Amino acid sequence: MTRLAPWLAATLGLALVLAAFWPGYLSWDSAWQWWQARHGELDPGHPPVMVRVWQVVRLVLPDPGGMLLMQALVWWAAVAGFAQALGGGAWRRVLCAWLLGAWPPLLALLPHLWKDVWMMALFAGAVACLVAELSAPRRSWRIAALLLLAAGCSFRHNALPAALPLLAWVAWRVWPGRWLRATAATIVLAAGLHLAVTLANLAPGARDAPVWPVIAMWDIAAVSIAEDRVLFPPDWVEPGLTVDDLRRDFSPFVNVPSFESGQLRLNFYYDYTPAQYADLRRTWLSLPLDHPRAYFGHRAEVSAYLLGLRQTTQPDFQVLQPAIVPLRDNPAIAAPSGGLHRLVQPRLDALVDTPLFAGWLYLLLSVGVLAFTAIRRRGAHDSLAAAVAASGLLLALPLLPFAPSADFRYLAWMVAASLMALMLCLSPRAQRHIASM
Repeated sequence: MTRLAPWLAATLGLALVLAAFWPGYLSWDSAWQWWQARHGELDPGHPPVMVRVWQVVRLVLPDPGGMLLMQALVWWAAVAGFAQALGGGAWRRVLCAWLLGAWPPLLALLPHLWKDVWMMALFAGAVACLVAELSAPRRSWRIAALLLLAAGCSFRHNALPAALPLLAWVAWRVWPGRWLRATAATIVLAAGLHLAVTLANLAPGARDAPVWPVIAMWDIAAVSIAEDRVLFPPDWVEPGLTVDDLRRDFSPFVNVPSFESGQLRLNFYYDYTPAQYADLRRTWLSLPLDHPRAYFGHRAEVSAYLLGLRQTTQPDFQVLQPAIVPLRDNPAIAAPSGGLHRLVQPRLDALVDTPLFAGWLYLLLSVGVLAFTAIRRRGAHDSLAAAVAASGLLLALPLLPFAPSADFRYLAWMVAASLMALMLCLSPRAQRHIASM
């Protein structure tokens, strides 16, 4: 019964999520990927893997609710596997599964059909395999973890840095004490994972439009406003664009309004030459040197919103988007409703402006785990906890200079990773290992 306990708890959690949130929430990004899945078109601005998964799911399950079922199933399976691997009595495993699986920010994000949620769930599954491997050192656990990490990276363009500490952990388990071999193996694993993700997200026939100009143009707009002069290369804006135009459209916490007027010529809709891309890149990369006060002031403001330091002024839709956005010819579907939904969603909404939904809390928790394990330095559980905490940090920290908006969902894996790292430090098997030393 002890071994079944976390799986029964996760099954109940899955059933409650489906009962409360069916058929899921669709923001504009989700609705756009649903439209692609329905029509067979691919936009490489969003990882095509999610569209392809959606195409398969909709063949056999109700659409779009089937996608909610699959991502919730992956999440709760990862949670159950993690609780099982941590050990302890039946009730301890149940509480671990429920605490992690239904932690308010994670529960609130779970019904959103977002690639961030898929990445979080798949990375959590990889960590569960690595924890299980501590007690049963088998190659199959390590291979399963690598496959789940590759799948998770396929759903997010920026996920590879978060995979690096976990890849290093796998290499270290194969070659303990051999730093040179483990480092070389980590590099090989990272290169192989990057290649696999690239191949999985190939989109033949789709417009080849890199994503970075979205970030670059938002940064240039912010600095142009601060310096009171238009800094864009001429080919990237409509003739006659003024600073007042930029100021009218600009938002400090999301980039989308800057593009809605069409006066910034986003590369998703225009064909640019390599020389034109080089002009934009050169302008963007010159901002920290030529306009440091304006650039770093803009990035500090974005980071403050992202980490929850300005919750009272940040719109709630940057945190949760519990609605279904109509888009083109997507079928009209009813948003989640019912008694259970009315019981749960308002309570989650009421927590949006609390520290539970603030990224700084989980950043500090991750740093705390790293410091604690570095001081204690006892056993493989501590080392793995440090790798998991570092994984979450390496997802979040690059967002400070490169986030295209301050959406809380970007931090989903850091939230989950910080909690899993803490639980790993406090697990019964880790405590038994320390007691035996």
